[in-house]
Amino acid sequence: MIHKSTIDKRAFKSVTLSNSLLCLLISDPETEKSAAALNVDVGSLEDPVDRMGLAHFCEHMLFMGTDKYPNENEYQQYISKNAGSTNAFTSELNTNFFFSVANQALEGALDRFAQFFICPLFSDSCTEREMKAVDSEYNMNLQNDFWRKFQLFHNASLPGSQYNKFMIGNLKTLQFEDTRARLQEFHNRYYSANVMKLVIYGSQSIETLEGWAHSYFETIQNKNLTSPSYNIMPFNQTNLGQLIKYVPIKNQDYLELIYILDYLYPHYRSCPGKYLSHLIGHEGENSLLSLLIKEDLAQELSSGPSNTMKQFSDMSIRIKLTQKGLQQYLKVIQYVQEYIELLKQKGPQEWIFKEIQAIKKLEFDFLEKGDPFNYVCTLASRMQLYPIEDILRSPYLMEQYQPELIQQITNQLTGDRLIIFLSSQTFSNQLGNKEEYFGTEYSQVKFSEEITTVFQKAGETISPQLNLPPQNIYIPKHTNVLPQQNGLPQFPELIWQNEQSDLWFKQDDRFQVPKTVIQLRINTVEVGYGKLSKTEAIAKIWQALLKNHVREFNYLAEMAKIDASLQLAANGLEISINGFSDSISRFVLGMFQKIISFKPEGYQDQYESTFVKITQDLENFKRSQPYQQVHSLISVLLREGSSFETQELLDQLTNITFNDVVHFSSNFLKRCRFEWLIMGNLVKQDAIEIVEKSLQLFKAKTLKYEQVLQIRPVMLNQKEVCNYTYYLNEPTETNSGIVVHYQIGKPDLRTQLFNDILQTIMKTPFFAQLRTTEQLGYAVFSLLSDVRGVAGFTFLIQSNVKCPNYVQDRIRTFINKDLNKLISEMSEKDFEEFKNAVKVQLLEKDYSLIKESARMWNEVQKHQRLFDRRVQQLNILEGIKLSEVQEYFKNHLIEQTKQFEIHAISPTHKQDQEGIKSESVIFNSADKFKKQHVLYPDYYYQ
Repeated sequence: MIHKSTIDKRAFKSVTLSNSLLCLLISDPETEKSAAALNVDVGSLEDPVDRMGLAHFCEHMLFMGTDKYPNENEYQQYISKNAGSTNAFTSELNTNFFFSVANQALEGALDRFAQFFICPLFSDSCTEREMKAVDSEYNMNLQNDFWRKFQLFHNASLPGSQYNKFMIGNLKTLQFEDTRARLQEFHNRYYSANVMKLVIYGSQSIETLEGWAHSYFETIQNKNLTSPSYNIMPFNQTNLGQLIKYVPIKNQDYLELIYILDYLYPHYRSCPGKYLSHLIGHEGENSLLSLLIKEDLAQELSSGPSNTMKQFSDMSIRIKLTQKGLQQYLKVIQYVQEYIELLKQKGPQEWIFKEIQAIKKLEFDFLEKGDPFNYVCTLASRMQLYPIEDILRSPYLMEQYQPELIQQITNQLTGDRLIIFLSSQTFSNQLGNKEEYFGTEYSQVKFSEEITTVFQKAGETISPQLNLPPQNIYIPKHTNVLPQQNGLPQFPELIWQNEQSDLWFKQDDRFQVPKTVIQLRINTVEVGYGKLSKTEAIAKIWQALLKNHVREFNYLAEMAKIDASLQLAANGLEISINGFSDSISRFVLGMFQKIISFKPEGYQDQYESTFVKITQDLENFKRSQPYQQVHSLISVLLREGSSFETQELLDQLTNITFNDVVHFSSNFLKRCRFEWLIMGNLVKQDAIEIVEKSLQLFKAKTLKYEQVLQIRPVMLNQKEVCNYTYYLNEPTETNSGIVVHYQIGKPDLRTQLFNDILQTIMKTPFFAQLRTTEQLGYAVFSLLSDVRGVAGFTFLIQSNVKCPNYVQDRIRTFINKDLNKLISEMSEKDFEEFKNAVKVQLLEKDYSLIKESARMWNEVQKHQRLFDRRVQQLNILEGIKLSEVQEYFKNHLIEQTKQFEIHAISPTHKQDQEGIKSESVIFNSADKFKKQHVLYPDYYYQ
């Protein structure tokens, strides 16, 4: 029997096909989207040493046509036309393929999907092109610090071990005459039905899903393979006890300790690794992080176990250091080991185990549905590890308290089982080695006597500030659900209002879980917030200090599955709280009291390191992926109010003092307007009581609705192309980022549907032409954008092969020729299919309370309150004609266009960029660009 949560109404069944393929079938009559995933028990560790990246390359190639469906875009086009998505990934041990699609298209999708594993083409033309796509993916990750450290860790393993490999692949490792033959050989050798796990999720009955599993997947060949196994440990006493220093791309200093442990997977029911990481990674009172922060040595800490090669596990402790912490990293290591020694001395505590156990049980018992797309992917991966009866609950299991096992694993957290990584840009040009694939500067040495001494003496004196955490007062005392009632409002209602505050409320009538969601926007215009870049910079420092102030208080609630976030918003502060209703009722007013009682003066000793952190965060934005930079700049450049360039904020930071932060804190929430949405397992009076008591705590003067800061979109001129260009300063960056944005204007319900239909039409051909065929880059997207109520189409590419001026020309050629031809010659049949894809999206139900509340909160924040928006649009959709959409497309994307470009130019493309003439009006200043254009009204506050 497959164990499922108490509220899960779906039907589950596992079947093993005649070819030994294990399938999990999930019938969900309420879903509008179906999904499937297939996981193959082979990954990058099986790459031949002379073709590293082959497993990843094989994953790419399976999308590119099969004997039955030879068109290389057939699968993607079918999925896209039917409101779906596709993806795949290759890990060290597995390769996972997954998709979602409209219910009525599931059978056709399964047919096309199964062919990946029966008869892939591996055509010569696609092999060459997709090899370049793998190389583009590799180039995109060159500036990624995760991949840089990941490769250094693999390189630290024993030479010749299966773990000592480069896993992405690039042209250097893959471009050989026999590559196609090697791909076929790899697929034939490792892709066997008996090492595959399949998940099918649909609205159809279990019997129908089972029939399709037999029909489409039973012909996958069973070669009776044994899953890869590994006998040689990649880490032993010859390569443990090492310190690896390296220079990261981003200006952040990290210390990471990785302890090599016995394989923990066999103990998944008792979870000694989960128990230990709960304590080591704790952020509450008596914790290791609290001590490191008090001594200004660190700002963040995370800890967690992972299983590797089905052979060993590791426990990672990752610490973000302050400048002082970097200088005194030995002291940080000492405190880490002191805390571990404390755990050894005190021994396992049954009350702590039972606390974690109780939380995990509650989490599983009231586990709401997730997105089918990600759900099937996760389950297919789990099926390679866990017995089928535990497949749904494996992450939540803590059944058996085994103190001897916990003590055994704790005792393995020693210096002779450890590799330490220390990263900082201050090491630049000092370390002497260059890693082969990512060019990372690094050094690797055995532990010095100083480090060895730290471990030898750690148990002699343990800081009195370190101890076990306090008991968690926020674990729910009850999980009662309000009785179901007839006639409850289907949508939120305004149940309480005064000049300062609006409360929208909806008692849950659908999900029947003991959970509550509270959304709060606090609008303020004090101290120039939203208007002055200096105030914005001060606010970032204030927020960081405030988060530290509430950290210990909030962390216990977080452990009890209360998610509480506090973020600066466009015109104020946004607070989001969700979790078990009983816990929230005891937590929420305490959190507000902590916010109100915050005085920066109590954290002056942390001001300098916080100032450095904010500076680094802003500087590091310039080192993020170019496509991420240009995408985030759309709202900065096309919006007036609460929109500041990174460099502008950095310039203002140099003028800020601690007294500025004190002044900001004293005035920021003096005059406010409060907008609330409360939904879930509570009644009206409970919600009103929360709001009334909160307002009594805040004691703020009234900011009226009409006084809220107006954030106005920039209106582009017809037939004018504006361009914002800047150069990427990172010398090793080989990628440029390009945005071409077509501004549409404020849509009504009907024209918003035009936009949705057009986006559905263009998404797949844009990707197919510019990524698959022209190979302009790995990150290729077409997106429907919303800038404060003004819609637009955004075409986004990150390219390592061509400069922005070249790429933007290819984007426009696609729109003016390929897309124009596709839409102008479209048949009524094809158009109806695209309309139906939009219909499926509109029919898709909210699968959880959080999902529903997010949609409702979006309506509250936009002050449109069209809570039945999807119902209204469904009524409009049927009457939309192909000719209307064709005319709309022609007007907005061909003839009367309003265009805006953003170019982030890498050093490698500077010369090519300057060699191609552009007709655009080029701006290098956001302020100058905005001053030369009129503004739309703020459509969110009309």
